[in-house]
Amino acid sequence: MIKLNRWQWGRQLQWGIVLFVIFIFLNLFFFDTTAYFKSIANLVFSLITLIIFMISTGSTKFTEKRFKLTRQLLIWLSFCLVVTVSEILIYNIPDNIHTVFTHSQFWANTFFALSAAIFEESLCRGLFFSAFIGLGTYRSSKFNITKSAIYSSLLFGALHSINLLSGSATIVLQQIFSAIAIGTLFVVIRVVTNGLFFPILLHFVLDWGPLTSYSYNTDSSWVLTLTIFTIIFVVSTKTLSLLDQQLQHLLIEIEKVK
Repeated sequence: MIKLNRWQWGRQLQWGIVLFVIFIFLNLFFFDTTAYFKSIANLVFSLITLIIFMISTGSTKFTEKRFKLTRQLLIWLSFCLVVTVSEILIYNIPDNIHTVFTHSQFWANTFFALSAAIFEESLCRGLFFSAFIGLGTYRSSKFNITKSAIYSSLLFGALHSINLLSGSATIVLQQIFSAIAIGTLFVVIRVVTNGLFFPILLHFVLDWGPLTSYSYNTDSSWVLTLTIFTIIFVVSTKTLSLLDQQLQHLLIEIEKVK
Protein backbone atom coordinates (compact mmCIF):
# COMPACT_ATOMS: atom_id res chain seq x y z
CA MET A 1 0.00 0.00 0.00
CA ILE A 2 1.09 3.57 -0.70
CA LYS A 3 2.17 5.44 2.43
CA LEU A 4 -0.19 8.20 3.46
CA ASN A 5 1.17 11.74 3.44
CA ARG A 6 1.18 13.85 6.60
CA TRP A 7 0.25 16.90 4.53
CA GLN A 8 -2.66 17.30 2.12
CA TRP A 9 -1.71 17.17 -1.56
CA GLY A 10 -2.51 20.87 -2.06
CA ARG A 11 -0.15 21.90 0.71
CA GLN A 12 2.66 19.80 -0.78
CA LEU A 13 2.11 21.35 -4.19
CA GLN A 14 2.10 24.87 -2.75
CA TRP A 15 5.30 24.27 -0.80
CA GLY A 16 6.97 22.85 -3.89
CA ILE A 17 6.15 25.97 -5.91
CA VAL A 18 7.23 28.29 -3.08
CA LEU A 19 10.55 26.47 -2.65
CA PHE A 20 11.27 26.69 -6.38
CA VAL A 21 10.57 30.45 -6.41
CA ILE A 22 12.84 30.94 -3.38
CA PHE A 23 15.54 28.88 -5.11
CA ILE A 24 15.41 31.14 -8.18
CA PHE A 25 15.60 34.33 -6.10
CA LEU A 26 18.50 32.97 -4.05
CA ASN A 27 20.47 32.27 -7.21
CA LEU A 28 19.73 35.78 -8.47
CA PHE A 29 20.71 37.25 -5.10
CA PHE A 30 24.03 35.35 -5.07
CA PHE A 31 24.69 36.02 -8.77
CA ASP A 32 27.89 38.02 -8.19
CA THR A 33 29.38 35.65 -5.59
CA THR A 34 31.97 32.97 -6.30
CA ALA A 35 30.97 29.62 -7.82
CA TYR A 36 32.10 27.84 -4.66
CA PHE A 37 29.92 30.01 -2.42
CA LYS A 38 26.89 29.56 -4.70
CA SER A 39 27.42 25.79 -4.75
CA ILE A 40 27.46 25.68 -0.93
CA ALA A 41 24.36 27.90 -0.72
CA ASN A 42 22.52 25.68 -3.21
CA LEU A 43 23.53 22.55 -1.31
CA VAL A 44 22.25 23.95 1.98
CA PHE A 45 18.94 24.97 0.41
CA SER A 46 18.56 21.59 -1.30
CA LEU A 47 18.99 19.84 2.07
CA ILE A 48 16.34 22.14 3.55
CA THR A 49 14.02 21.14 0.69
CA LEU A 50 14.69 17.45 1.39
CA ILE A 51 13.89 17.94 5.08
CA ILE A 52 10.63 19.74 4.23
CA PHE A 53 9.65 16.89 1.92
CA MET A 54 10.38 14.33 4.65
CA ILE A 55 8.30 16.35 7.13
CA SER A 56 5.39 16.35 4.65
CA THR A 57 5.47 12.56 4.25
CA GLY A 58 7.15 11.23 7.38
CA SER A 59 9.90 9.47 5.40
CA THR A 60 11.24 9.05 1.88
CA LYS A 61 9.41 5.73 1.45
CA PHE A 62 6.67 5.48 -1.17
CA THR A 63 5.00 2.24 -0.05
CA GLU A 64 4.76 0.25 3.18
CA LYS A 65 6.37 -2.71 1.40
CA ARG A 66 8.32 -2.85 -1.84
CA PHE A 67 6.65 -4.04 -5.01
CA LYS A 68 7.03 -7.69 -5.98
CA LEU A 69 9.61 -8.09 -8.73
CA THR A 70 7.62 -10.24 -11.16
CA ARG A 71 9.15 -11.65 -14.32
CA GLN A 72 7.45 -9.08 -16.54
CA LEU A 73 8.47 -6.23 -14.26
CA LEU A 74 12.08 -7.44 -14.21
CA ILE A 75 12.13 -7.52 -18.01
CA TRP A 76 10.99 -3.91 -18.25
CA LEU A 77 13.32 -2.84 -15.45
CA SER A 78 16.12 -4.39 -17.51
CA PHE A 79 15.04 -2.20 -20.43
CA CYS A 80 15.19 0.80 -18.08
CA LEU A 81 18.73 -0.17 -17.13
CA VAL A 82 19.74 -0.52 -20.78
CA VAL A 83 18.38 2.91 -21.77
CA THR A 84 20.02 4.49 -18.72
CA VAL A 85 23.44 3.05 -19.55
CA SER A 86 22.94 4.03 -23.20
CA GLU A 87 22.21 7.62 -22.20
CA ILE A 88 25.28 7.73 -19.97
CA LEU A 89 27.50 6.52 -22.81
CA ILE A 90 25.93 8.61 -25.60
CA TYR A 91 26.27 11.83 -23.62
CA ASN A 92 29.84 11.04 -22.51
CA ILE A 93 29.03 11.13 -18.80
CA PRO A 94 32.15 9.07 -17.87
CA ASP A 95 34.36 11.61 -19.67
CA ASN A 96 32.64 14.46 -17.83
CA ILE A 97 33.22 12.79 -14.48
CA HIS A 98 36.86 12.13 -15.35
CA THR A 99 37.28 15.80 -16.29
CA VAL A 100 35.87 16.89 -12.92
CA PHE A 101 38.80 15.30 -11.09
CA THR A 102 41.30 17.35 -13.08
CA HIS A 103 39.26 20.55 -12.97
CA SER A 104 40.36 23.47 -10.81
CA GLN A 105 36.85 23.81 -9.35
CA PHE A 106 36.32 20.20 -8.33
CA TRP A 107 34.35 20.94 -5.17
CA ALA A 108 32.18 23.63 -6.77
CA ASN A 109 31.30 21.30 -9.66
CA THR A 110 30.58 18.46 -7.26
CA PHE A 111 28.44 20.55 -4.91
CA PHE A 112 26.47 22.04 -7.81
CA ALA A 113 25.68 18.57 -9.18
CA LEU A 114 24.82 17.21 -5.73
CA SER A 115 22.63 20.18 -4.83
CA ALA A 116 20.77 19.96 -8.16
CA ALA A 117 20.16 16.24 -7.63
CA ILE A 118 18.92 16.63 -4.05
CA PHE A 119 16.82 19.72 -4.76
CA GLU A 120 15.15 18.50 -7.96
CA GLU A 121 14.46 15.00 -6.65
CA SER A 122 13.11 16.32 -3.34
CA LEU A 123 10.94 18.77 -5.26
CA CYS A 124 9.76 16.76 -8.28
CA ARG A 125 9.94 13.10 -7.19
CA GLY A 126 9.25 14.21 -3.63
CA LEU A 127 6.74 17.01 -3.06
CA PHE A 128 5.19 17.21 -6.54
CA PHE A 129 4.94 13.44 -7.13
CA SER A 130 3.52 12.84 -3.65
CA ALA A 131 1.03 15.67 -4.18
CA PHE A 132 -0.26 14.19 -7.43
CA ILE A 133 -0.41 10.73 -5.82
CA GLY A 134 -2.50 12.23 -3.02
CA LEU A 135 -4.80 13.93 -5.53
CA GLY A 136 -5.17 10.72 -7.54
CA THR A 137 -5.93 8.73 -4.39
CA TYR A 138 -8.59 11.27 -3.41
CA ARG A 139 -10.20 10.94 -6.85
CA SER A 140 -9.75 7.12 -6.91
CA SER A 141 -7.85 7.55 -10.17
CA LYS A 142 -6.75 4.48 -12.13
CA PHE A 143 -3.06 4.21 -13.06
CA ASN A 144 -2.35 6.78 -10.37
CA ILE A 145 1.40 6.13 -10.25
CA THR A 146 1.80 6.50 -14.01
CA LYS A 147 -0.31 9.66 -14.21
CA SER A 148 1.42 11.23 -11.20
CA ALA A 149 4.81 10.41 -12.72
CA ILE A 150 3.85 12.13 -15.98
CA TYR A 151 2.37 15.19 -14.23
CA SER A 152 5.41 15.63 -11.97
CA SER A 153 7.76 15.09 -14.93
CA LEU A 154 5.91 17.74 -16.94
CA LEU A 155 6.49 20.13 -14.03
CA PHE A 156 10.12 18.98 -13.90
CA GLY A 157 10.49 19.87 -17.58
CA ALA A 158 8.66 23.17 -17.15
CA LEU A 159 11.05 24.21 -14.37
CA HIS A 160 13.90 24.02 -16.88
CA SER A 161 12.25 26.77 -18.94
CA ILE A 162 13.89 29.23 -16.53
CA ASN A 163 17.10 28.50 -18.49
CA LEU A 164 15.63 30.48 -21.40
CA LEU A 165 16.91 33.55 -19.55
CA SER A 166 20.52 32.49 -20.11
CA GLY A 167 20.56 29.91 -22.92
CA SER A 168 19.47 29.43 -26.52
CA ALA A 169 15.88 28.35 -27.13
CA THR A 170 16.93 25.19 -28.99
CA ILE A 171 19.14 23.94 -26.18
CA VAL A 172 16.57 24.75 -23.50
CA LEU A 173 13.75 23.04 -25.42
CA GLN A 174 15.93 19.93 -25.66
CA GLN A 175 16.57 20.18 -21.93
CA ILE A 176 12.83 20.42 -21.25
CA PHE A 177 12.03 17.39 -23.41
CA SER A 178 14.85 15.33 -21.91
CA ALA A 179 13.83 16.37 -18.37
CA ILE A 180 10.26 15.16 -18.94
CA ALA A 181 11.48 11.79 -20.19
CA ILE A 182 14.20 11.28 -17.61
CA GLY A 183 11.78 12.42 -14.90
CA THR A 184 9.58 9.38 -15.55
CA LEU A 185 12.65 7.16 -15.26
CA PHE A 186 13.54 8.73 -11.91
CA VAL A 187 10.00 7.94 -10.71
CA VAL A 188 10.50 4.29 -11.69
CA ILE A 189 13.65 4.19 -9.58
CA ARG A 190 11.94 6.00 -6.71
CA VAL A 191 8.99 3.60 -6.65
CA VAL A 192 10.92 0.35 -7.17
CA THR A 193 13.66 1.16 -4.63
CA ASN A 194 11.07 2.72 -2.30
CA GLY A 195 13.17 5.78 -1.53
CA LEU A 196 14.94 8.85 -2.90
CA PHE A 197 18.57 7.77 -2.46
CA PHE A 198 18.98 6.03 -5.82
CA PRO A 199 17.12 8.68 -7.87
CA ILE A 200 19.36 11.31 -6.24
CA LEU A 201 22.45 9.19 -6.93
CA LEU A 202 21.64 8.70 -10.64
CA HIS A 203 20.67 12.36 -11.01
CA PHE A 204 23.98 13.35 -9.42
CA VAL A 205 25.96 11.08 -11.77
CA LEU A 206 24.20 12.49 -14.85
CA ASP A 207 24.85 16.08 -13.71
CA TRP A 208 28.38 15.58 -12.40
CA GLY A 209 30.70 17.41 -14.75
CA PRO A 210 32.50 20.71 -15.26
CA LEU A 211 30.02 23.57 -15.39
CA THR A 212 31.53 24.74 -18.68
CA SER A 213 30.84 21.45 -20.46
CA TYR A 214 27.62 20.14 -19.02
CA SER A 215 26.32 17.14 -21.00
CA TYR A 216 23.00 18.53 -22.14
CA ASN A 217 24.31 21.99 -22.90
CA THR A 218 25.37 20.93 -26.37
CA ASP A 219 23.17 21.82 -29.30
CA SER A 220 22.69 18.16 -30.24
CA SER A 221 20.53 16.85 -33.06
CA TRP A 222 16.78 16.93 -32.45
CA VAL A 223 16.56 13.50 -34.06
CA LEU A 224 19.03 12.09 -31.52
CA THR A 225 17.31 13.85 -28.61
CA LEU A 226 13.82 12.76 -29.65
CA THR A 227 14.92 9.18 -30.30
CA ILE A 228 16.77 8.64 -27.03
CA PHE A 229 14.32 10.32 -24.71
CA THR A 230 11.19 9.02 -26.44
CA ILE A 231 12.51 5.51 -25.82
CA ILE A 232 13.26 6.39 -22.19
CA PHE A 233 9.76 7.84 -21.75
CA VAL A 234 7.98 4.86 -23.34
CA VAL A 235 9.98 2.25 -21.42
CA SER A 236 9.53 4.12 -18.13
CA THR A 237 5.77 4.65 -18.51
CA LYS A 238 5.28 0.99 -19.45
CA THR A 239 7.17 -0.04 -16.31
CA LEU A 240 5.09 2.33 -14.20
CA SER A 241 1.87 0.91 -15.67
CA LEU A 242 2.96 -2.56 -14.53
CA LEU A 243 3.48 -1.20 -11.02
CA ASP A 244 0.01 0.36 -11.18
CA GLN A 245 -1.50 -2.98 -12.20
CA GLN A 246 0.25 -4.76 -9.34
CA LEU A 247 -1.01 -2.15 -6.89
CA GLN A 248 -4.55 -2.47 -8.26
CA HIS A 249 -4.49 -6.26 -7.84
CA LEU A 250 -3.28 -5.81 -4.27
CA LEU A 251 -6.13 -3.41 -3.50
CA ILE A 252 -8.64 -5.90 -4.94
CA GLU A 253 -7.24 -8.67 -2.74
CA ILE A 254 -7.49 -6.42 0.32
CA GLU A 255 -11.14 -5.66 -0.50
CA LYS A 256 -11.87 -9.38 -0.80
CA VAL A 257 -10.43 -10.01 2.66
CA LYS A 258 -12.64 -7.27 4.11
